[in-house]
Amino acid sequence: MSNPAYKPDEDAATIFQEDTWLQGALVMCIAYGSVATLAIQCFFMLVRGLTRAKFKRDFPLVLFVMIMFTLSTIFIGTAMQFTQQAYVDQRNFPGGPSAYEVLEFSLPIDSVANVTLVINSAVPSWVSVTLASLFWLTEFILGTLFLKQIMSVSPWGAVNFTLGFWCFSLALNVLATFLIVSRLLLYRFRLARVLGSGHGAQYTSVVAMVVESELLYTAFLILFIVPFVLNHPLENVFIQCIALIQAISALMIVYRVAAGHGWTKDTYAQVSTRMHSTIQLSNLSTLRAAPSASHVTQESKISSSGITVSQDVYMTKEYSSVEAV
Repeated sequence: MSNPAYKPDEDAATIFQEDTWLQGALVMCIAYGSVATLAIQCFFMLVRGLTRAKFKRDFPLVLFVMIMFTLSTIFIGTAMQFTQQAYVDQRNFPGGPSAYEVLEFSLPIDSVANVTLVINSAVPSWVSVTLASLFWLTEFILGTLFLKQIMSVSPWGAVNFTLGFWCFSLALNVLATFLIVSRLLLYRFRLARVLGSGHGAQYTSVVAMVVESELLYTAFLILFIVPFVLNHPLENVFIQCIALIQAISALMIVYRVAAGHGWTKDTYAQVSTRMHSTIQLSNLSTLRAAPSASHVTQESKISSSGITVSQDVYMTKEYSSVEAV
């Protein structure tokens, strides 16, 4: 049990501020452990049994994994160095470590951390909304203004771009996820309506993958934005983890794709083959008639989908008897 005699000569609000900054740094380290684990797993799963054809297909994913891991490593290193300066090297700063964390945002070491934070948020968004470039450009501009501001003064003073940047990032994430999921569900509905409810499992798997990964980032953004608007110290816990949570969300998708649970060319081929076979079977019918003339010949052949088609030809009329085996 702690001894009250050794408590610092600070009020309870200041001590709580320092607690949240330190706890946020610890949660940030846990998040980086998840990033490192996912990045290593994704890298080895993508390069395992690498061939020329597979290299062309998977190289963008390998590059993406390396970029996210590098940015996350730079972020955790600079952020922890800044925390060390606040709690160890500059512990006698007026107002204590919490004041140092708030007032010294413009230091080079923290500027590097903030730059990697914005880039970590922008890269996955760019991948998600490549076609909707205007949305991504808006986020990039807001991120630039956000960086310019925090490199000069604290983002906790007056009206600033901090709230605008993170709210737009949240809106962009939700919008992109909604558009992707709605389009996939629409395709699944159309496929199930034509071929039956047993089809469309691939679309459901991709929808689950997207929602699971993006839900984590969305939840952390909300957990930061709400305390930030209310000016509550809990914002300090979540703001330090956002960059790494974004990396985790992106790497979760890459991991599912590398494990074969995503939508690939093979998946498309399987769905196309299944659709083609089912449509053929539904359109085939057996036509039989009592022959009114002597039988002349019988022709049969096997189609590319494995269906045997036989045809009986009579002198007066031609009837087709189609049997599927």
